[in-house]
Amino acid sequence: MSNKKEFDFFVNQLLDHAVNEFRATEEGRLLREKLDQMDRDCEDMLMPSERDFTAKCFELLTDTNGQEETYVYRKGLTDIVQILKWLGVLA
Repeated sequence: MSNKKEFDFFVNQLLDHAVNEFRATEEGRLLREKLDQMDRDCEDMLMPSERDFTAKCFELLTDTNGQEETYVYRKGLTDIVQILKWLGVLA
């Protein structure tokens, strides 16, 4: 495995762990409840064709947010290395 693939795997593992930790918090649980309620509301209030469109919109938003989350997490890791180097903690 190349260094880039290993780094990507490492970062993805860290991110997955952080997401799972967040989901185990009270805030994460409450957000999940709100999303579940929104899903039920869509089922009750929308026509089938509207549900399909809405589901596609939510899927796109979720995918986009996930990509942003991954980028920001990776950027944070590389930024902290630069900060630690600047502070002289790392060579």
